[in-house]
Amino acid sequence: MRKRFIVLLCLILVLATTAWAQQATIRSVSGKVEVQTDGGAWQPATVGMVVPVGATISTGFGASANVEIQTATIVVGALTRIRLEELAQREGVLTTDLTLRVGRVRAEVRSAEGLQSEFRLRSTQSTASVRGTSFEFDGRNLRVLSGLVQLANLNQRSSNVGAGESGEVSETGDVNSGSDLRERNSAVQVAVTDFGDGAPSFLPRRDELGVGAIRVQWTVAVED
Repeated sequence: MRKRFIVLLCLILVLATTAWAQQATIRSVSGKVEVQTDGGAWQPATVGMVVPVGATISTGFGASANVEIQTATIVVGALTRIRLEELAQREGVLTTDLTLRVGRVRAEVRSAEGLQSEFRLRSTQSTASVRGTSFEFDGRNLRVLSGLVQLANLNQRSSNVGAGESGEVSETGDVNSGSDLRERNSAVQVAVTDFGDGAPSFLPRRDELGVGAIRVQWTVAVED
């Protein structure tokens, strides 16, 4: 009797600490959408199809798919490939880990009563991590629709991007967001031309970025 009690207690402890595998379900499909499981052949995606961990979802030109993953809804845009790396529940935490290989997705992550949600969407250049929000991401550029998203580069340098703001990871790996990104996008380069005698020649150019504005006024000559 005592041995049975010990075995039962151990089983309860194991079940309490086990990471429960979750599933993704395709809710809608438009155009050519395919799923590849465990490196096998590509199969047409259908409404209600269960997509397991390790599978890749691919969309063709003009196609899209709506995928429900735990507490998140993912809209997979056209010409996109996304892989499901981890879908698990352990110790009261829902973990969703996806890899965006190419393309663009829109995600809405909801809260779950009694559970925490950790949602990560990775690319080869950056990672977007959220806890209850809505955003669009293409692997480098991020646009937050609601909530708060942490955008990080491969060196784990990160920036928080709030609702209505955008962020990006530049080609050099810099993380820009909010006012810094707006300043960078408004930077201008000016080349001044000397229209003196002879062929026009450009003044020596300075390649560093500057922030400013140019105002041009036209003067119209009126003949008597």
